[in-house]
Amino acid sequence: MTKILYLQDMNLKEFEGVVESVSEGKFIVINQTAFYPKSGGVDNDLGIFRRLSDNKEFKVIFVRKIENEIFHEVDELGLKTGDKILGILDWKRRFELMRYHTAAHVLSGVFFNEGNVKVTGNNLTMGKGRIDFNFPNFDRELVEKFVERSNEIISSDLSVETYYITRDEMEQDSTLMKLNMELPKNIKHVRIVDIKSFDKQPDGGCHVSHLGEIGKISIQKIQNKGKNNRRLYFKLEL
Repeated sequence: MTKILYLQDMNLKEFEGVVESVSEGKFIVINQTAFYPKSGGVDNDLGIFRRLSDNKEFKVIFVRKIENEIFHEVDELGLKTGDKILGILDWKRRFELMRYHTAAHVLSGVFFNEGNVKVTGNNLTMGKGRIDFNFPNFDRELVEKFVERSNEIISSDLSVETYYITRDEMEQDSTLMKLNMELPKNIKHVRIVDIKSFDKQPDGGCHVSHLGEIGKISIQKIQNKGKNNRRLYFKLEL
């Protein structure tokens, strides 16, 4: 199984790896990766694989996870099992996705802490974010207030850390789950993203190290999507 490097170092921009398998000529599995797959409503990383034997470059155009394995789709044929590669992330893209992902944690923390509202879904991509909330009563002014509060917290530039706890520890703390869904039963050790002195949530993604790196949340649109479901579209401004 591929070693997932971003779980330990979210700021890793380059890494070396060995091709373990090739499917249909362009779906590549390597022994370790820093590329984040499209998962949890967050877009995947892009970048390149540089084959070390001849410096031939292959663009990584999509990354996805299937049955606990990470597949990197490249733009052309040529990579073979055993090839040694240098993986290079499109860091501008990764960093922006990190900013949006951490902003979503701040928003969900505020909505949960101040309104007892949970997230039901999200979509975070380059230049825009969307979060759905389980909000019984549609209140635009309250949503605007929560976003304003989120920006106040971001301006405090709190640090963001990750660590692991047991599933039993997670289940004993009812404040950890801000999502209106359950963690898969096979997960026994839970990775926690901890915005110090503010919010902790189980999460397997990538985040900035300080809230000040996010910028300011700007509301683009607020929608009533039917019974209990409210949708917030936002952008980040530096």
